[in-house]
Amino acid sequence: MRLFSWVTPTSAIWIAPPVAAMLWWLSPRKRRVTRINLKAVYPDLSADERDKIARASMVHYVRGVFEAGMLWHWPIERITQYFDEPVGIQLLEAARKSGKGVVIAVPHSGSWEMLSLHVQHDIDYTILYKPSRFPDLDNLLLSKRRRQGAKLVPATPSGLRAFYKVVKAGNPVGILPDQEPTQGDGVFAPFYGIETLTGVLVPRIVQTTGATVLFAVCLRLDNGRYQPHVLAADEAICSSDMRTALTALNKGIKNIIELDTTQYLWAYKRFRNRPAGEPKFYK
Repeated sequence: MRLFSWVTPTSAIWIAPPVAAMLWWLSPRKRRVTRINLKAVYPDLSADERDKIARASMVHYVRGVFEAGMLWHWPIERITQYFDEPVGIQLLEAARKSGKGVVIAVPHSGSWEMLSLHVQHDIDYTILYKPSRFPDLDNLLLSKRRRQGAKLVPATPSGLRAFYKVVKAGNPVGILPDQEPTQGDGVFAPFYGIETLTGVLVPRIVQTTGATVLFAVCLRLDNGRYQPHVLAADEAICSSDMRTALTALNKGIKNIIELDTTQYLWAYKRFRNRPAGEPKFYK
């Protein structure tokens, strides 16, 4: 990470493409999963058009690795100088004034780590994270992610109870809504027209607390700078019918992706679990 911290966002524009091209050929699993996902969600595009998105997404993947070095080792003030004026930030300000709490859903698109840094720089912010199997690694990651004062709670029973308390107190929380849950913790709902196992936490928080749901992304710009975007959620996300609410959740994730399809993490096995009777997606 110390080595990666020497790469500035501007220099990453030139360094990342050749590294990504090498990774594209050295990582057949990522290449295969990316192609399967893109063919599923964009069946009307040609193979060449999908491959163009796939290769560009690998460039953003590499830029994300370099950004980890910045986030671990750069002074906070130096990082924040790379941000442009956020788009839609008034939605977050209005939601905070309501006093009902705010759930900020941050899909795996753009620089979600940079977005967290930007948000926690201005507000008291609590993030839900999935603990790894390695406690030492967890402690290291948490120490770096807390540099700007963000609170992080694990996705465990005790952590979720603390998470609910934060929302009920009227404070904002952050969650990655497109992580595939384990069977039993999710419900199938359409995402790009594909039945997708989707986590139920966001709708349950809304039903319990009345919190406002917003979607956010930090896009990488062509000049090496970053611009956060905040989008409103479909009102159906407040539905008492879980499938309806999750369909609205997946629609919000899609709206974020469509801001720049190349910046989504297409190498993630989003469709791993299938409804009963369906064949494996990535066989």
